[in-house]
Amino acid sequence: MLRTRKAIFTAALLLGLVAVAGSAFARYPILGVEWAEWTRYDSSGNAIGGGRIECDGSIQTWGTSGAPTGLTLHRC
Repeated sequence: MLRTRKAIFTAALLLGLVAVAGSAFARYPILGVEWAEWTRYDSSGNAIGGGRIECDGSIQTWGTSGAPTGLTLHRC
């Protein structure tokens, strides 16, 4: 019984950590602290657009940027 309880606790802990890590990568940058960028690719793997969200919250885009998804965060 103790071994099963420990395995369930470990699995729940790992699942929680994965959920937290996933949500950290799927968020907008904190204004004044971070900036972010994203790039869109076509089916052949060619970059067709993208953009940046600057530290002050302004957004610059190029090409077919689409919605800002898959953001890469950087410190200001």
